[in-house]
Amino acid sequence: MDRLCGFWFHDRVTSPPEIPARRDTASPPIPSLRAAWGPLALSYATAQLVEVFLHEGAHALAARAVGFHPAIGQFVELHVPSPERAQEALVAAGGPIGSLVTGLVCWALYRRRGPSYPRLLLMWLAMTGITAFLGYLVVMPLLTVGDTGVLARLYHVPVAVQFLVTAAGMALLYLVTRPLSRMYLDSLPASVPLDTPRDRKASVTRLWIPYLIGLALLVPAGLGGDPEVVFYGILGCWGPGMALVGFMTLNAGRPYERKEKTDAGWRLPVWAFLGYAAVVAFYLLVLRPGLNI
Repeated sequence: MDRLCGFWFHDRVTSPPEIPARRDTASPPIPSLRAAWGPLALSYATAQLVEVFLHEGAHALAARAVGFHPAIGQFVELHVPSPERAQEALVAAGGPIGSLVTGLVCWALYRRRGPSYPRLLLMWLAMTGITAFLGYLVVMPLLTVGDTGVLARLYHVPVAVQFLVTAAGMALLYLVTRPLSRMYLDSLPASVPLDTPRDRKASVTRLWIPYLIGLALLVPAGLGGDPEVVFYGILGCWGPGMALVGFMTLNAGRPYERKEKTDAGWRLPVWAFLGYAAVVAFYLLVLRPGLNI
């Protein structure tokens, strides 16, 4: 912002006013965090839909391994229930484990560089995969239809033990968001101020806006599906994301050293829109009728 400069007068000597430096009108505008809302929202929606499919695919692979003939739908895996407790437990555990593996692999592939769109996809795949796994630990005693709730019911896990699992999941989520908050800060353009803890916390807090936009972009992928299943599917994406941004905001105030980099700001390539549209089309054309495994 332009600053108004005052003039100092000393007895009989008057200093000449400072002439502000002229700005080059042809210079490119400095990108702000608001300019990142589009890339962040679209990359989140695309990555989240991919992560959900991989999660349900892991359920389906586990079901196929024990002799079922499963199908993957919109935000759901379907198979004929088995009276064998061990088989149902394996299928229930397959999804969270698949999410965790997805998150860890994408985390390993991620590199601390500039804000390119492919790295945003890797960042979100890492975050959504890891937080999905930890989120299922947190909701074990609260969501009986969830994967960990099913495991607790199958093995008659005492409620007190379930709440201990919840506490452990919350603690792990808090710890893991330390490096995840750094991952997010590393992805920001060089023009975004990150010098003070307040700057960094503000940058993470503003992530709520593109996150909510991206959450709305999940809805088209559920059109025509079972309303209850789609609702719980999107709710399952919303809950861990709320905790993710909240804990990341707390951890963003920790000491942070920014690597020197020059970049032209956020870019949203055309293929990003095509990628999102392709994933939504896959949900509507392939998963809505059911993908048999």
